[in-house]
Amino acid sequence: MLNDVTNRSVTHGIDVFEADRCLREIIARYPEVNGMAVAYCNQMPFNYEDRLIPLDIGARFIRYFTPSLEDLAVMKLYAYRPNDIVDLHSQAFVDRLDWGLLERLIFDEGEALASSPSERSYQEMVCAYRQYKKEVLG
Repeated sequence: MLNDVTNRSVTHGIDVFEADRCLREIIARYPEVNGMAVAYCNQMPFNYEDRLIPLDIGARFIRYFTPSLEDLAVMKLYAYRPNDIVDLHSQAFVDRLDWGLLERLIFDEGEALASSPSERSYQEMVCAYRQYKKEVLG
């Protein structure tokens, strides 16, 4: 939603990949904030931190970042839940994707494969990507 590419008007939570101890104590008070989202990092290409996009949301003391659209695409292709499929097919998502970067993140051995929890999980994601690409690009 922060990238403004989803068709959904609401989300059921906020995933936090990284925060210091003090902030995690605050996050724990809010059930809609998933402070344990570090598990999702297994679904992100290995070097996703290099592509984080800073968000200017008017905060004074905390810096906010969102993964690149291509990193989010890989994460959504790993999960491939109905809401992820809807997001991936949103015209705004499709139009803004850097398809060359997405291909590199999926097929470069140092990216999605390097962070995948298993070879099987990786192969399922690659299969989902090929289906997705066929559906949106023809």
